[in-house]
Amino acid sequence: MIRLRLRSFASPASLALLAAMASTASAQGSIGSQGFGYPVGGGSIRTNGTGGAFAEFDALTPTNPAALGGIARTVITAQAEPELRKLTVNGVSEKSTLQRIPLIMLIFPARHGVAVGLSATSFLDRTFSTTTTGSALIDGKTVPTTDQTEVRGAINDLRAGAGWQVSPRFRVGIAGHLYTGENRATRERTFADTLAFGSVLDSSRVTYFGTALSVGGEATLGKGFTAMASYRRGNELNARVRDTVVSTASAPSRTGVALRYDGIVGSVFAVGLEQISWSDMASLGSANSSSTDAMNWHAGAEVAGPKFRGLPLLVRAGYARNELPFGVLGQIAKENRLTAGLGVPVAGEDATLDLSVQRANRTMSGSGFKESAWLLGIGVQIRPRN
Repeated sequence: MIRLRLRSFASPASLALLAAMASTASAQGSIGSQGFGYPVGGGSIRTNGTGGAFAEFDALTPTNPAALGGIARTVITAQAEPELRKLTVNGVSEKSTLQRIPLIMLIFPARHGVAVGLSATSFLDRTFSTTTTGSALIDGKTVPTTDQTEVRGAINDLRAGAGWQVSPRFRVGIAGHLYTGENRATRERTFADTLAFGSVLDSSRVTYFGTALSVGGEATLGKGFTAMASYRRGNELNARVRDTVVSTASAPSRTGVALRYDGIVGSVFAVGLEQISWSDMASLGSANSSSTDAMNWHAGAEVAGPKFRGLPLLVRAGYARNELPFGVLGQIAKENRLTAGLGVPVAGEDATLDLSVQRANRTMSGSGFKESAWLLGIGVQIRPRN
């Protein structure tokens, strides 16, 4: 019998990545948290509310550094995004709640159309706790046991980027990324006969360190259409135990393209496509876990709604189809999302409250596992007057 208890907290301030890999989704309590974890994405609440379609041109999403170009005011933003998740296996369901602070960002303008952005985002999130019951043979006697495994893990992306608005029709950008994490895993075995046997406790700590470089561009095509593209090149990613490198891989490379249409006053529409080479991380994992390159599709829109305090509410909606990076024994996980959101001007142009809700459905090929989740987002933008 397996009883699952999953608790999660991951943020840019709590940097951890799971090193030990469980062999089944039921042992982890999640389809999305296989392998090295769930790809949080690092998008702003605006981007999340539009299905991820705005990632390439939203300056508050640290994906395409060209989006920073031309920002004329300082922007400070932070957001929270709890997830309510339910995993169903053969008619038996397990619920869990995860708390995340997936994005903190500061943008400040320089001169001649240049702006600089500093951000900390959750890249992969995999924190869980499981309890299993079984037995052990000791001196010819079968003794009931309870094993508790707890892992608190995430890997985060610390980015420093700059964008330049070369002209009203063209922007470019470049950014450096630092990936860092720390795995803390503990396993405790207790025996039913506590008078005869004491508990056994084992723990491990693994740290991760890697870098990447990203570039991007944006060009206005005319008649309301704008094309955007970005590329991230992953460099070496190391796993270390007590300052000794135990395995080496590469941070995953990424290519993204998007097309935006804003030819209707008060409305923005976009479609996007990204390819992420998660297999670059394969040599850091175990033989039981597989890494799959992902192709993700996004479509979304933002339209001006009724006015609030003299400015329009921004109403958002979107759809995403994602391939999750990590599976087990060749099984591939996929995700569909329906999204919606609001942008609320709480202090004119000086502050905005962003809200989003996402409904995700996840499946894994070759298995009866199904997972559904609600992701609720709230973010605050503050734009102090220069």
